[in-house]
Amino acid sequence: MVEVNLFHFRDRNTFLNLSHPLAKIFTLLLLSSLLAQAHLLRLLLIFGLFCSVAISLRIPLGQYRRELRFFLIMGTIIGLAQYLNTYQLQDTLRVTLRFATVVLMGILFTDTTAPDDLSRAIGSTLEPIPKIPGYRIGATIELTLATIPLLFDVAHQVFEARKARNESIWRRPVRRIVSYISAVFTLLLEKAEDLEIALKARNYNPDAKRDTIAFSYRDLILVSFTISFAVFCFLFT
Repeated sequence: MVEVNLFHFRDRNTFLNLSHPLAKIFTLLLLSSLLAQAHLLRLLLIFGLFCSVAISLRIPLGQYRRELRFFLIMGTIIGLAQYLNTYQLQDTLRVTLRFATVVLMGILFTDTTAPDDLSRAIGSTLEPIPKIPGYRIGATIELTLATIPLLFDVAHQVFEARKARNESIWRRPVRRIVSYISAVFTLLLEKAEDLEIALKARNYNPDAKRDTIAFSYRDLILVSFTISFAVFCFLFT
């Protein structure tokens, strides 16, 4: 298996790692709501905040360069399409920066939140609601988060295998892209089948009750700071 770190959880004793997953979800939802139709200054403040958090957490972006190329290409395409549509440089920067902020949000959340903790937090919160299978929903989210890095692993495996066979990038590019995507999804389905067999062998039950996660003073600090920052951005930008 290729060692890929993007969208993987790193177990450390940082403030965000020890915070409750629901408090972090609240933070992301509140700040994400500020991104819609936001001015460039507000986007810069929010992006700067997340960059500061990434630096403090020592996110190894250098190790992510292979996977980040995908988002770099996507951001370039989005920015170019916006510029060709509006011919406004500020709008182009705003749209591109919003995309980069969302990607950085996802990296920080998955880097500091264990899928099992997220599943327990969501499951124990939703389970008391009638006719809502809270623990099953939490288990589904946990498995989905586990699939995201698996997709990058599989894509890199297929790319390296074709590179080892000295396949030309420019020879029949459309056919090559279709073949590459088909190979990625075929291998991904095989990996998913292996994961299903492993879960069945362990008698995995998505409806099984899980322990709850207690809130702490860190969550109060995180939520209070997020609300204060959001109010500042809303009033002054």
